[in-house]
Amino acid sequence: MKYFKNKKILIVLSIFMLSIGAFIIAAKKSSNNYNNRDKFISTNILIGMTEKPLISENENKNPLLFNTTDEMILFYSKVFMVKYDVIYDKVIELININKKAFDEEYILDNVKYLSKEEAILKTIYKISKKPSDYNLSNISTTNYELVNFKPEELVYKFSTVLDVNPNIALAIAYCECGYKLKSYNFVKKHNIGGIRGSKGFASYKNEAYGIFRFILMLHDGYKVSSTSSNDKIVSMSKKYSGGSQNWINVVTNYYNDLNNKGFEYYYNKSNHDRNLEIPYINKN
Repeated sequence: MKYFKNKKILIVLSIFMLSIGAFIIAAKKSSNNYNNRDKFISTNILIGMTEKPLISENENKNPLLFNTTDEMILFYSKVFMVKYDVIYDKVIELININKKAFDEEYILDNVKYLSKEEAILKTIYKISKKPSDYNLSNISTTNYELVNFKPEELVYKFSTVLDVNPNIALAIAYCECGYKLKSYNFVKKHNIGGIRGSKGFASYKNEAYGIFRFILMLHDGYKVSSTSSNDKIVSMSKKYSGGSQNWINVVTNYYNDLNNKGFEYYYNKSNHDRNLEIPYINKN
């Protein structure tokens, strides 16, 4: 009887060990199926890319601070709704043409930028606008909303990368949409800046892209920089709002509050579901 029990135990142990071995082999095989570049993308940024709210233990972390080029490409491929693998291969190809120039002088595709991130951002934007210029066919993906990020976070993010005073940008956004950012143009058209086209208010494909286009317009069209202040609000008003004194007053009031009382003064009044510590995005 004792021998029988021992034999039975040995059989159970053998089955258990075989199961462990099979599990390890399967795990290794699964691991090999992942693209190697995934190891360069932090867990935090991947959490930020999901369609679910940020979990509590990541509340104080900043998924908009990227540690690697891969993280930048992943994020901006979502902003412009282009296929990540396609855009990754093309951007890396362009970087490798002169990697030293990219690493040391932020030169990419024969253009010099202020930072690596600006180089990545604007290059992906150019590729998404005219893929044929880069020997690519249609690279659009399905609609994608960066729902994890608050609009204000993205305003500060794009302002930082594009060298725009974020408080001017946010003051204009609050003037156009209200400080709760609940206007029809923003909620339905992703137009945070009250931007008009030939057919009325412009409409953008997703919230992040609409915010990017707004910040890009401030930088390129109105020459707003990180050092711009109240004087810029007045000088840009004629083109932006037909010289409306009311527009100047409202934007200036928001701008002064953002400078003097801090971003949280309006953000907390909107009863958002998580706290933010911004402006928190530092440019190296």
